[in-house]
Amino acid sequence: MTRELDVETLRLLIAVAESGSVSAAAMQRGMSQPAASARIREFETRWRVAAVRRSSRGSRLTADGEVVVNWARTLLHSVDTMRTAMAALSEQRRRNVVIAASLTIAEYLVPRWLGELHLRTPDVQPVLQVMNSEAVANAIRAGEADLGFIETTSLPAGLARKKVGVDPLAVVVAPGHPWARRRSPLLREEMRAARWVVRESGSGTRSTFEDALGVPPQVAMEGTSTMSLLGAAVAGIGPAVLSSRSVTAEVSSGRLVIVPTELDLTRPLTAVWRGDELLAEAAGDLVRIALATG
Repeated sequence: MTRELDVETLRLLIAVAESGSVSAAAMQRGMSQPAASARIREFETRWRVAAVRRSSRGSRLTADGEVVVNWARTLLHSVDTMRTAMAALSEQRRRNVVIAASLTIAEYLVPRWLGELHLRTPDVQPVLQVMNSEAVANAIRAGEADLGFIETTSLPAGLARKKVGVDPLAVVVAPGHPWARRRSPLLREEMRAARWVVRESGSGTRSTFEDALGVPPQVAMEGTSTMSLLGAAVAGIGPAVLSSRSVTAEVSSGRLVIVPTELDLTRPLTAVWRGDELLAEAAGDLVRIALATG
């Protein structure tokens, strides 16, 4: 017979010591008197110790039983302390979630997803960190974020992932650019010959463009924010590649023109997390919200 401590039986023995009766102890522990007696007999058989002496006047602990109960009180205090601490840790993990998201997702999608998460679980306290897709993957690997959202065709190795949507990129130019009146799609060779306004290396926008173009683009200006790239394109520094979500206002106002291209510039939006760890409850909820609305 395996000698494993049964915590519930130890609690039952403490109740017998305090009440002086197996039946009263059974009632206190929410079980029948026969079940309580069977538990105690099984405990005594397993450990070859007589813990309780029964008589017509009730039940009392033997000398060995008193020693067992003293040990049990110390053990169960530690068990209860750990249970309380684990519950607090679980609640903290449920309430707090750190999200790392690449720029386009952070600006145009995550706020809506977090709004839905707040409606469902208003006590959750999310922290949003904005960085490029490569930095998001590194933050997840380093344990600096619970959940990441990236926007690249070059998916990071070693992380669990789930596609939650797609994001088409757009080639945009200022109205005075020669391509602004273009009706036929731009050819790959034409695009390779141009000098571009692009995101920094490591961003999902940059990697998606490079993968579609087949070579690193010639760079007229490199920027780390959507607004800087929009401003540069409007100023005529060069054509820019940006999320179609981010150029809507400038295109509607006539400050930028979308140019058709033969390249497939659609990229996946992907949630990533450490596959060897349990995804926090709030993070799992956020993935499901992204799937439903992304």
